[in-house]
Amino acid sequence: MTFRTFKLAPPGWTGKDQRAAVRIVVDWEASVSAAKFGTCAVKVTDCTVRGCRIETNLSVTVGTFVRIAIPNFTDIQGWVAWSSPAAIGIDFAHPLPSKVLEYLIEQNDPF
Repeated sequence: MTFRTFKLAPPGWTGKDQRAAVRIVVDWEASVSAAKFGTCAVKVTDCTVRGCRIETNLSVTVGTFVRIAIPNFTDIQGWVAWSSPAAIGIDFAHPLPSKVLEYLIEQNDPF
């Protein structure tokens, strides 16, 4: 007889941050666009190799495919992972290499 052991993840309601990448606080002007709403100016407030947080008052449905244009870079594509009245979280379609994130931070540093 064999026994299987399952590793259970903590339930989402515990409030634990389950990010798989280090979050870096940023302050970048950008624009976000989607087929549903066109292009809007936004502010990126944190970024990881896997996604970012965007301050906006747009009402965007979770799962919406978006393009984020960051100055001194190019468009990054992804899906809305969560949405609140003041911000949205984006899960990038392709994780950024660490060196690319370092470059973005360097190029968009206001100092």
